[in-house]
Amino acid sequence: MQVEPVDKNSSINVYADLNSDTISEVIRSGKGVPYFNILILDNNMRVYDQWNLQDSMDLDMSDFFFGNYDHDRYKEIYVFTYKDDSLFLNINEFFDPSGTKLDRIYLTKIRVVNKKVTSMIWPAGFFDTNGDGKDELFFSIQTGFGVEPRRLYSFDIAHRELKTSQLTGVICQFPRMVDSDGDGRPEIFGLMGASGNSKTWFPFSDWSTWLMVFNDSLKLKFPPVEFPGLTNILEINSYTKDGFKGYVVSHNTGSADTNVIKPRIMFYSLDGKKIRERLFSDLGLNTYTRMVVLKNRNTDRIYLLGKEFLELNDQLGVINKAKSPFNSSFDNSYIEDINFDGEDELLVYSLSEEKLVIFNADLKKIAETKLKGTERMFRFSHYSSKEHEKKIFLNAGGGYGYFLKLKRNNYYYLGYLAYPGIYLLFLLFIILIKRIDTMQVVQKESLNRRLVTLQLQGIKSQLDPHFTFNTLNSIASLIYLEDRHLAYDYMNKFTQLLRGLINDANRIYRSLGEELEFVITYLDLEKLRFGDKFNYEIIIGEGVSQREQVPKLVLHTFAENSIKHGIMSKTGGGLLKIRAEKDKDYLILSVEDNGIGRAKAEGQSASTGKGLKLTGEFYNILNQINKRPIKHFIIDLHSENGDSLGTRVEVWVPMD
Repeated sequence: MQVEPVDKNSSINVYADLNSDTISEVIRSGKGVPYFNILILDNNMRVYDQWNLQDSMDLDMSDFFFGNYDHDRYKEIYVFTYKDDSLFLNINEFFDPSGTKLDRIYLTKIRVVNKKVTSMIWPAGFFDTNGDGKDELFFSIQTGFGVEPRRLYSFDIAHRELKTSQLTGVICQFPRMVDSDGDGRPEIFGLMGASGNSKTWFPFSDWSTWLMVFNDSLKLKFPPVEFPGLTNILEINSYTKDGFKGYVVSHNTGSADTNVIKPRIMFYSLDGKKIRERLFSDLGLNTYTRMVVLKNRNTDRIYLLGKEFLELNDQLGVINKAKSPFNSSFDNSYIEDINFDGEDELLVYSLSEEKLVIFNADLKKIAETKLKGTERMFRFSHYSSKEHEKKIFLNAGGGYGYFLKLKRNNYYYLGYLAYPGIYLLFLLFIILIKRIDTMQVVQKESLNRRLVTLQLQGIKSQLDPHFTFNTLNSIASLIYLEDRHLAYDYMNKFTQLLRGLINDANRIYRSLGEELEFVITYLDLEKLRFGDKFNYEIIIGEGVSQREQVPKLVLHTFAENSIKHGIMSKTGGGLLKIRAEKDKDYLILSVEDNGIGRAKAEGQSASTGKGLKLTGEFYNILNQINKRPIKHFIIDLHSENGDSLGTRVEVWVPMD
C-alpha cells in the first residue's frame, strides 16, 4: 500500500466532489477572527469561497458532512453549530447560485456542563419520507451527564420541520439507515449504550441497554429488548443471506456485576424475536469483541474482532479465522472500499503500535502500514484529481493526514525464484552477525574491565594521602587539646566518608541523593579542618527528585578541586555552590567557587591534575555505552574588568 503523509495544514482537509465534475474539491474547517468558517478550495488549493458561521463549531460535538437532499448535481455541506445551549443547523449548496443556503436553523437545546458541550450529534443519512421528492435529514443526539436530549431526529429541509422520536434514556451512536426488510424504506439503528447518567426513571432507562430499531417515521419497529446493567453495549447490524432478513446483535459488557448477562452474539428477527445466540467465551474470545458486517458479493458476512479475527456463518459457527496482527488490543475498526473495486475492505488500527492493517472479506491481510493517529475516529474521504487519479484520504485527527492507495505488486511471484539465493544470503548474514556479536562481547568486556580499573583508580585518587594525614593530625590535635566531643564528631564523619567509598566500590552509578550525602560529609570534614575559611550551599532545582542516577563521585571530584586549588588560596570568605537542576532530558550538576581561578591556581599548585584526567577518561568510557553522552564543561568566571571571580564546572547527565 502506498501511503503519502500530508503537511499539517492539509491534514485537516476533507475531499468531496461537490459539483459532479468528477474532480474532488477540498473542504476545510477552521477558526478565524471572529468566525468559525468552512473553506472550499480546488485541487491546487486555490480558494473558491469561504462560509463564515455565526456560532461556534466543535468537531468533538459534530463533524461537517455532505448530502444532496434535492437530488440535483450539486451537493450541500451540513454543519451543526451552537451558541450557549442552543443547537443550530447550517446548510450551503456552494456551487449552485440559486441553491439552498440556510443559516442558524434552531433545532433544540443541548447539554452544557461548565461551559463545555457534552452532547454529540451523529448524522444517520437522508430519505424522502413524505414523498415530495426532497429528502429529510436524519440524525441522533447523544448526551452525557444527563438525558435530554437523547433522541433520533429528522429535519424536513424543504419545509423546515423537525420531528423527533420519543424521549428515552438510551444513547444511540453511529446511527445507520438500512432497508432491512426490503420494503424500500429504511430502518434506523446504531450502537446502543447504558451510561447510568440519570437516576430519573424514563421509558427505557439508561441503567440498561436496549435493542431498538426505528422506522423512517421515528417510531419503534418492535418493543425494545432490555439488557440490564451498566456498561452494556449493543452493536446492531442488519443481516441478509439466503432469504433470511433480520438483525445480528453483539453484546459486550465491562461490568463486574454477576447479574449482567455474559457477552454474546445473537440473531433477531425483523419483529424483535431472538432466533439464536452464542457466547463469545465459547468461541475463545474473552476480551472486548467487536462485530463487523461486510456486504460482499451481495451477501452479508459476519466477523468478530478480538484476540483472533473470526468469520461466522448464519449458525454462528466459525468458518474462517485469522490471527490478530497486533501484539496488544486494537483501538478502532473501519469498513471502506480502499481499492475502488466495489467491495468493502476491513481496516483495523492500533494507536499504541501506530499500525493500520487492511483485510479483504476472506480475512486475508492485503496491506499493512505504519501511521500516526489519535483516539478520535478516523474520517475517510475520496480524492479524485484532474487526471482522475483516485485515492482515499484518511484524516487521523491531531493534525495527521494521509493519502492511501492500494497497488498490486507485479513482482510478487518473482520472489519464489529468489528463495535459494535468499537462503544463502541469510546464512551468510547469520555468520556475519555471530562474528560481530563475538567482537562486541569482547569489546564490551574490555570496556567493563577498564571501567573497573578506573573505579579503583578513582577511589585511590580520592583517598588523598595528604588529606588522610591532615585529617588524622587534626583529630590528634583535638584529642591533645582534650576536645574529645569534637574529635569524636570529626572521626565519625571521616569513617562515614571511608565507609561510603568502600560500600560503593563496585558501583558506577548511584542516586543523586547518595552523591549529595557523600559530598556534604566531605565538606563538613573540610569545614572542621579549616573553620570559617569557606562555606557551602546546596541548591536543588524544581522537579529534581534526588532519585536520579548519576556517576559516582561526579560532584566530589570537582568540589575537592575547588576547595584545594581555588578557595584555600583565597584570603577568606570562600563560598562553594552546588546546584542540581533539570533541563529537558538532562540533569545539570554544577560546582561553582569564588576562588582565585584556574590561571592563578596553576601557578601556585604542584598538582598533576590526575583526578580530573581520570574523571574525563571515566566519562569517555561511559559514553561508549550510553545512548546519549555525559558532557562536562569547566568555565572560568570573570568580572567586567576581566578579574577572576572563580570557576564553575557543569556536568550534564542524560536522564534515560
